[in-house]
Amino acid sequence: MKKFAVTPEEYVEILNLYSAYNLSSDAGEAEWYASLFTEDGEHHGTYDVKGRAALVAYKKKDKASRTHLYRRHWNGSIHLEKIDAHTIRGRCYLFGYNGEPGKLPHTTHAGVYTDTIKLVDGEWKFAERRLVFDGVAT
Repeated sequence: MKKFAVTPEEYVEILNLYSAYNLSSDAGEAEWYASLFTEDGEHHGTYDVKGRAALVAYKKKDKASRTHLYRRHWNGSIHLEKIDAHTIRGRCYLFGYNGEPGKLPHTTHAGVYTDTIKLVDGEWKFAERRLVFDGVAT
């Protein structure tokens, strides 16, 4: 399969997509979070859901379950591979943290995301996110 180069503009746009995902997920902003996926986008790993309505419902439930805790996600070693003009495969490491306000967080999970990212109406969106855990705190 022929590989295409990711342009600097695409790279920055997709880095912003990854950042928006982490920020919206941590804040529990369900509509923003779901808007970062294609209409039929799916997430596999912590939870398996498909479609924006399911993503919104998941994120609302997730936020409600945290009660007094804050959450932080950290992605590193983001690697992008352009498959075609409208598809990019992304991979990155993930560390997830929870904490009580005023205290340092503790690591809750670590793993690797493999993503399919699609260009839809001029915006890059996650079509599929697959998270494979290295470990999860109990």
